[in-house]
Amino acid sequence: MRVVAGRILAVLALLLLAAVPARGQTGTLSGRVIDAESGETIANAVVRVLGEGGREVAGDLTDSDGRFELQVPAGSYRVEITSLGFATRVMDASVTAGTAEEMSIALVVEAVELNPIVVSASRREQKRLDAPAMVEVVETEEIRERSAPTVIDHVKGEAGVDVAQTGLSQSNVVARGFNNIFSGALLVMSDYRYAQVPSLRVNAYNFIPATNLDLERVEIVLGPGAALYGPNSANGVLHMLTSSPIDYPGTTVTMAGGERAVLHGEVSHAQRIRDDMGIRISGQYFRGNDWRFIDPAEAEARDEALLTDPDTKIGLRDFDQGRWSMEGRFDVRPWDDDEVVLSAGVNTQESSIELTGLGAGQAENWRYTYAQARLRKGNLFAQTFANFSESGDTYLLRTGMPIIDESYVLAAQVQHATAIGERELLTYGVDYQHTVPRTEGTITGRNEDDDTIDELGGYLHSETSLGERLELVAAARVDWHNRLEDLVFSPRAGLVFRPTETHNVRLTYNRAFSTPTTNNLFLDLVAGRIPVGPVGYDIRTLGTPESGFTFSRDCAGGFDGGFCMRSPFAPGMELPANASVLWNGLLAALAPPPLQPLLPLLQDPGAAVGTVLRRFDSTALTFVPDAVGPVDIDRITPTITSTAEIGYKGLMGNRLLIAADAYHSDVEDFVTPLRVETPTVFLDPATTAAFIQERLTPLVLAGQMTPEQLAAIVTQTTTALAQVPIGTIVPDQVDQPDILLAYRNFGSVDLWGADVSAEFLLNDAWSLKGAASWVNTECFDFDEVPGCAGLLDVSLNAPKQKGSLGIRYRDAAHDFTAEVQGRFIDGFPMNTGVYIGRVPGYGLVDANLEVAVPWVAGASFAVTAYNVLDHMHREFVGAPEIGRMVLARLRYQIR
Repeated sequence: MRVVAGRILAVLALLLLAAVPARGQTGTLSGRVIDAESGETIANAVVRVLGEGGREVAGDLTDSDGRFELQVPAGSYRVEITSLGFATRVMDASVTAGTAEEMSIALVVEAVELNPIVVSASRREQKRLDAPAMVEVVETEEIRERSAPTVIDHVKGEAGVDVAQTGLSQSNVVARGFNNIFSGALLVMSDYRYAQVPSLRVNAYNFIPATNLDLERVEIVLGPGAALYGPNSANGVLHMLTSSPIDYPGTTVTMAGGERAVLHGEVSHAQRIRDDMGIRISGQYFRGNDWRFIDPAEAEARDEALLTDPDTKIGLRDFDQGRWSMEGRFDVRPWDDDEVVLSAGVNTQESSIELTGLGAGQAENWRYTYAQARLRKGNLFAQTFANFSESGDTYLLRTGMPIIDESYVLAAQVQHATAIGERELLTYGVDYQHTVPRTEGTITGRNEDDDTIDELGGYLHSETSLGERLELVAAARVDWHNRLEDLVFSPRAGLVFRPTETHNVRLTYNRAFSTPTTNNLFLDLVAGRIPVGPVGYDIRTLGTPESGFTFSRDCAGGFDGGFCMRSPFAPGMELPANASVLWNGLLAALAPPPLQPLLPLLQDPGAAVGTVLRRFDSTALTFVPDAVGPVDIDRITPTITSTAEIGYKGLMGNRLLIAADAYHSDVEDFVTPLRVETPTVFLDPATTAAFIQERLTPLVLAGQMTPEQLAAIVTQTTTALAQVPIGTIVPDQVDQPDILLAYRNFGSVDLWGADVSAEFLLNDAWSLKGAASWVNTECFDFDEVPGCAGLLDVSLNAPKQKGSLGIRYRDAAHDFTAEVQGRFIDGFPMNTGVYIGRVPGYGLVDANLEVAVPWVAGASFAVTAYNVLDHMHREFVGAPEIGRMVLARLRYQIR
């Protein structure tokens, strides 16, 4: 680390030396500043001429006619123009000795900052107010001012976004609920590329190579997007867009450090080779000490494992987190409407603890790599990309088992838009995705050689003007998946009414879908073991095969009409699910010494001894009564989300932007997280005790045993026998007595909700921003088990209500910014994988301050404090309690 820090300091020193300009003869830089909309001149605008490193060379105010004239040394400069009520503009200028350079500068009314160009809502450029969906945008300035370990720190507090932080840089993020451990429910893209970890389809934001220095903006589209983006966008899209080196050349270096021994260094160098060509190289390193949490299940398993293996990895947590990443990008624009972008990146997660449905995993040297090529020519867009995963030395903490993932995904997309007359715009395209899981049997087990997934989809999107103020939006998409029986159809329809240019009312309907993940279909992994003397039961997780899972009633005398079981006490045999079939052997093995001479009296109980079913509780790690019994699992089908939405966006007085949405979603065939699906057979304690009592009572009557001795034998024997799992009722497709966790589609649920966001520009310096979201439920309770903890319960794993409110001050003239934001998140139940419980509500305050360093041009100093009041809280079951983190950052920039 000392070497890394030394190199960065050396770079800073070189850049500081480079910031001193050569002296030369002077020239004249002059021009006029006007209002871009009205054409009127702007008086008293501040004009600053900046040399290398951002050093101010000259400055002045425009006169009553909007003009300025400055004498500056010959050279190349950046000219910054600011004026009250207008957005700051920065332009390039070159001055030759003895000549005059005339500039024409148009400033845009500041309200335009509230209505930026977005690309994610309709898969093309359009103003935020024109988009037929609710779009939240985090702009360049907000990103630049904040010291953030990952991109997710920039979207906390945005409307509709549920963020559950599980460590220094780990988080689970969705929009409008249905969060999960190892979640991929939100479609996450980086520069139009799917950013999920291939095969696993998990959104690991700390695996994304892009640095904060390169991010131009982050767009969040709330609501279904399948009609344009295809599968897995039912709840929305989070799109990270980075800047072009042609438009934003220069070098930026940041170094941040703070609590929990955090050190975060970033560097980005963008070179404009010529007017139509540029290249950028960037990288970052992050390290810190994560908050500590010990999983009781890990601790118990580790204590047991250490008895036989002192080097076991079970429960071996590394709280020292580290990652590094690099990214390169090459842009060329052969013609005015053309752009070719080539990019590649790599991120290595040296160490971090990631939550999975099977308990936590210790990521060690997990590498994520991508390569991308994209083309835009007029209305044509085409791209291809590949994402690769190499899991390094990663292992599961509850079992110590290695996780090998060398999977990859290849994708290709083509899109074109055509205007038909003046009223119709058609956008159409094709997407293809090829996913190849490669896990050496550690994740997909017996399915390793038959788990490739191919997906192909085509769409047509129409925007039709029905008049000056009314627009019809319609779309249709058809997708094919080689592991699904049927094609999936995704329609979209909407009416957008614009009473004025700055107001938008819309009514939309979207039908979206999410395809089964690789784990849903092909998972085959042992997640633990329950020892029973010399034998035991593996806890196995299985994807649902094309045949589904069926429980036949083919065993006469089995529980509830003939269910069958398999038992480690009778390997290779299919037995009736009746605990008494193994009575004689169990009694001989487990009977207490006083009972051994009496065993001949207790043989072959037949129907006298009953059977009870219990189900393994993967959270409490014990067996609990099972009132449901085995239930067949059908073949996994796509989850269909149909959403009707009414929304409003409006800009009032060029100062206040309001966006509000109310929606109703019907979710069909929701895929549950991993859940135990196999009941376990036990002896019924009541009938066991009654049978022993009945068989031995004659000995009491004959005076060979006292009543007290009989009572002790009955209690001791019943306790020993009734706590032993006899066997497992397994599906017909399984030939081992494993306790199975699997996925299933689960009926239909209805959800109502609303999202509201507002931003108010008080003046050119002060602004307010707030958001609030509400849904009508936090749990769909189908079995009346309290706390949304039942086998049939579906939890949103997200709060019913949440909100944020922030105030920001920015003094552009003195490069000073300060911001404070408060966030409130309601408590909610959680039921996902092995993590079941309740997350208490919490309120947090975050703050940020950035100021220019006056004696070093281009340098700034920032302090960012997350959870200022150090409120210890837990945002997900199984995650550590999170406290305050304060980061101080030095930034140096050369344009």
